[in-house]
Amino acid sequence: MMMGCVMTDALDHLEKSEVTQGNAILNTLQEFAGAVGTSTTAAFVAFAQRKAGSKGAIPTAHGTHLAYIFLLVLVLIIIAIFVKYTQVRNKND
Repeated sequence: MMMGCVMTDALDHLEKSEVTQGNAILNTLQEFAGAVGTSTTAAFVAFAQRKAGSKGAIPTAHGTHLAYIFLLVLVLIIIAIFVKYTQVRNKND
């Protein structure tokens, strides 16, 4: 939801001749981040299934719960970084 705003802000800091390259880099990073997130979530589910010795519904649900907690913590860290960045940027303006 906020990727468009982040991209707009990031591209505003580039020279006009660098905007196309910056856009390509940001799109590539977005795809890469999605792949890493999917792989990480799948790894948590597989870990829980392997630990339980089964691929049933309960180990899968446990792995999904672990992945959700991990991603929630990651999102909270990212939000904290954005808040800190915004506060520093507002002080400088």
